[in-house]
Amino acid sequence: MRTTVALLAVLLAAGCSATPPAGTDGDLADDWAVPGTPAPFRPQAGQCHEALTTNGALDDYRPVDCGELHVSETIRVGTPADAEVAPAPGTAGAKAAYRECSDAATDFLGGPLRGARIAVQVVWPTRAGWAGGARWFRCDVTTADLDGRSRVSRTGSLAGELAHASPLRLACFDPTVEGGTVTAMTAAPCNGAHRAEFAGLWTAPDISYSKLESDTELSAAGCRGVIARFAALPDDSDLQFRSGWISYNPTRPEWLSGERLVRCFIYFAERTFSRSLKGAGPGVLPVR
Repeated sequence: MRTTVALLAVLLAAGCSATPPAGTDGDLADDWAVPGTPAPFRPQAGQCHEALTTNGALDDYRPVDCGELHVSETIRVGTPADAEVAPAPGTAGAKAAYRECSDAATDFLGGPLRGARIAVQVVWPTRAGWAGGARWFRCDVTTADLDGRSRVSRTGSLAGELAHASPLRLACFDPTVEGGTVTAMTAAPCNGAHRAEFAGLWTAPDISYSKLESDTELSAAGCRGVIARFAALPDDSDLQFRSGWISYNPTRPEWLSGERLVRCFIYFAERTFSRSLKGAGPGVLPVR
């Protein structure tokens, strides 16, 4: 027992030495880094994703390399105005975010977004994320059909895609029309047989979406003006006897976000062409 007590006294004395071990200063608190201020999750641009979404949750944030198969690509992360809840569709805040994303997409792609089979999606934090202080919106781009519905996986970034010839650019098509309704727009080479060609964009007035969808005369007048400029034709009452037209409106979510650009196509029910009709003039497109 005396031996044990003596050994314990030696150990305690060694541990309480006034001289710290070599290479230390004896202060246990002075070399710790100050913890950073906690911050809500914020996504990054330049990431690709396997799905397209309208709300981004941290638990579902699993970006993939853009060289792998993916559906969408984040090109920008913006900061909205602070509010108790994220902007609802159709509000000024939601429209401002869509405009910022559309402008960013045009710069990123190297050409007008609405002139290609590409769509932009604004992604907001979840309700829980917003309540926790998240204040961001993601600008994602994705390939899409003219209806804005089909989402096709791809590999590689879309950066600069429209700065050169691209299969995603709207050009010539061979449409399928049933009972006056276009059921399919199949892309075709402009030097091959086709009956429709992208002529340009018409800016629709700020009306209800149902009015836009139902007022075919309004769309006809808007697209005929676009077609006249595209094909170098007189924009008069005879234009309807030179060619037909097809229009594709923004989707309802795009319309609520402030998108007003309608895609216009010159169209022929029976005639086919194997050239572009840009600048064709009345000699190629006479009154019939």
